[in-house]
Amino acid sequence: MRLQGKSALVTGAGGGLGGAIARRFAAEGASVLCSDRDLPKAEATVAAIAKAGGTASAFPADVAVAADCEAQVAETVSRYCRIDIAVNNAGIGLHRLALDTSLEDWERVLRINLTGSFLTAQAAARRMVAQESGRIIQIGSISGQRGNMGGVAYGASKAAVMHLCKVLAVELSGKGVMVNAIAPGPIETGISQHGPTRKQGYLDRIPAGHYGTVEAVANAALFLASDECEWVTGHVLNVDGGYGAAGLAYDPAEIAVGN
Repeated sequence: MRLQGKSALVTGAGGGLGGAIARRFAAEGASVLCSDRDLPKAEATVAAIAKAGGTASAFPADVAVAADCEAQVAETVSRYCRIDIAVNNAGIGLHRLALDTSLEDWERVLRINLTGSFLTAQAAARRMVAQESGRIIQIGSISGQRGNMGGVAYGASKAAVMHLCKVLAVELSGKGVMVNAIAPGPIETGISQHGPTRKQGYLDRIPAGHYGTVEAVANAALFLASDECEWVTGHVLNVDGGYGAAGLAYDPAEIAVGN
């Protein structure tokens, strides 16, 4: 097992992506604190982990509240004696044009997606520096790399989360703490239910030809959390079916020699 004896905090663990990451970590031997502002959803993730023979516990936390960011880290250490892995997954989505985005909308998205991620990473890093080891994984998004319509607040928050990853990596890697980020592409989760027109727009631009799964992101998180990730830090790993790399795509039959 790749995470045997490790302890992990996964925020937003009651959701589709956070739940998949928590289950994957537990299946690899980690003890996982599943935090979520919706406690029953976190408890459902814990129940699934326990049914599979893993170790996990649920904890109510809202990353929009500074005290909760610290509390979930402290609870991980209290329950499992240390914190080896912190996954900052908790977040909210907002699909609204820039001219229609209120200050309240803007501040709420950044408070949860960015500030909550920073405060949790900061609290975890302080413990990890003291133990001279740790892995912090930020969940960004391809929406923070591309100018998607309606993504002004969400995209800005995720772009900042991925930059935060780089700054933390520079400051912490010499202290034994590796910090990386994952930028998922189009995936059907609780906060990214796309309508038919938007979904087809993505499908037309994904070289792999289909949406991704939460399990694909969980597998990437497992690598970044494992000892195999011993010399990777400050990296943003796109898990997007090639969407971020794609340029012009069209029917290969249109390609002619010399054109």
